[in-house]
Amino acid sequence: MSKVNVTYNRAKLWQIGLFALNNTATNIAMVLMGYLAFFGQNVLGLMAAVIGVVITGMRIFDGFTDPVIGYFIDRTEGKFGKFRPFMLVGNIIIVASMYLIFAVAPTLEQSIRFPMLMLFYVIYVIGYTFQTACTKAAQAVLTNDPKQRPMFSMFDGIYNAILFAVAGLVITSILPPKFELGMLDPGLWKQVAILFGGLSFTLTILAIIGIWDKDKKENFGTGDSSEPIKVKEYLPIIKNNRAIQMLVIAASTDKLAMQLTNATQIYFYGNVLLNVSLQGEIGAITTPLVIALTFIGVMYARKMGQKKAFILGTWASMAMLFALLIIQPFDNISLTSMNGTTILLMTLILLQKGFASVSGNMVIPMIADCADYEVYRSGKFIPGMMGTLFSFVDKLISSFASTLLGVGLAMIGLGNAIIEPGTSATGSFFLLIMVCMFIIPILGHAASIIAMKYYPLDEAKMAEIQDEIQKIKNEQAIA
Repeated sequence: MSKVNVTYNRAKLWQIGLFALNNTATNIAMVLMGYLAFFGQNVLGLMAAVIGVVITGMRIFDGFTDPVIGYFIDRTEGKFGKFRPFMLVGNIIIVASMYLIFAVAPTLEQSIRFPMLMLFYVIYVIGYTFQTACTKAAQAVLTNDPKQRPMFSMFDGIYNAILFAVAGLVITSILPPKFELGMLDPGLWKQVAILFGGLSFTLTILAIIGIWDKDKKENFGTGDSSEPIKVKEYLPIIKNNRAIQMLVIAASTDKLAMQLTNATQIYFYGNVLLNVSLQGEIGAITTPLVIALTFIGVMYARKMGQKKAFILGTWASMAMLFALLIIQPFDNISLTSMNGTTILLMTLILLQKGFASVSGNMVIPMIADCADYEVYRSGKFIPGMMGTLFSFVDKLISSFASTLLGVGLAMIGLGNAIIEPGTSATGSFFLLIMVCMFIIPILGHAASIIAMKYYPLDEAKMAEIQDEIQKIKNEQAIA
């Protein structure tokens, strides 16, 4: 195959940095929803197993909405582009539903809290799908330079590290002392919903500014989108695109583990380490080093390719999880009087989060690689379907996280109990926390490593793909 001089669609660094905030905007909502199991059981007074089933059911519904939204994104080509309208409308829905769930639901009569919670969550799911689909799909128009695409991961990793640390600190340490009932006080959750909702909307506006000049027809695949994709064409595309298949398996198993870990963390810090505020405090302390590891991972990806960076981060994260599970440095943890056990725990958590961030933040730009692979393979530019197909399976699998935790709590007799932070976890409760925090994530990483063995898009293949797409563009320019 003869080589051509590829004219890359490169983005300015500030465009990548601003657009990455779209993922941060939806992650703000995801972080808050990660507390839904705790909120539903301990504030709304609903059974843990019931809340788990609700969350699972709604995430499955969320998954089925993804291909529909992807189809409309691929067929959208209006004055405001493919992605900007979905980003704005989606975020408005997200912000409104967050307020309904965490501020309005506690004020309702007990008898209608459950059905109204389901309704509010359905609304949230629709908005979340609108906006998250754009994060994945718009990567294909933001830049197609293999050296630039990992830069999204750098910004995304930095933003997420700060978000997860600060959000945990706000919810578990800063706000609880201001309310009489601490984390069990409905007023706390109302304030969090307002604060998080306002921030999410602001970041969405910035992300729209970042993608504004890239959300144009000339950046859609080969630049020729005169023949819209038909519904019947999706199945053979999905069947033959090995790259998206393997990426879905790798990322969704890790996502299941991450969702389960997020839901369980409040019990790990509150009932194993016996200090729930440590969740935010340790996160804040380790954040700068997590960002540093993420930066190193992105530089490695720019040099060696995103596939190799994903695999390296996954192996290293799994090693740290094994160390935490085997050593269990959980006794006498204190940030005021630092001891060897505290330092060991913080070091292992830091390394695990940092390495997991390297692999996790590679996923979104890797979806763009899969979209380019489809242009190379079949000539079809369908970033919406690539992104939402990924989300569809990802959500179906990861949706079981809350169910696993809820059913686990029910099986050990804590499904309908109020679990006070500071009460020591022993016996089956301790075992359940270890399984959810460490064992299932280890299995998720193992599945990811196996899937990556069959993922075809390494650095050399991506160079070949961009070369072929440039040839098609050159032929169209001559014609």
